[in-house]
Amino acid sequence: MPHQRLASDIGQTCRIALPSYPGSGATWYVDSAHAPIRITLEETLPEAGRLRAGSQVFALIGDIAGDYELRFVLKRAWHKEIRNSRRIVLQVRQATLGGGGH
Repeated sequence: MPHQRLASDIGQTCRIALPSYPGSGATWYVDSAHAPIRITLEETLPEAGRLRAGSQVFALIGDIAGDYELRFVLKRAWHKEIRNSRRIVLQVRQATLGGGGH
């Protein structure tokens, strides 16, 4: 299963775009294993110049510092078959005070 590592500070929004095929009826679902992370689907974007491909963009916000594994699966709601999957490891860091300036 492909995986990706992301990092953000507590309360900071981190976004991930996953490939989707809106005409297929499949959508991404996430299993956060009860991690202290807020996950919302922000939008579904069609890919320019292609009729079927696109992406679903998710916002991830960690509430407690630590490393959390999330598993995204692409499937149709009425089928058990998983068409694609992604493992995301989100490192949520304690925000530093002062200095640093981004």
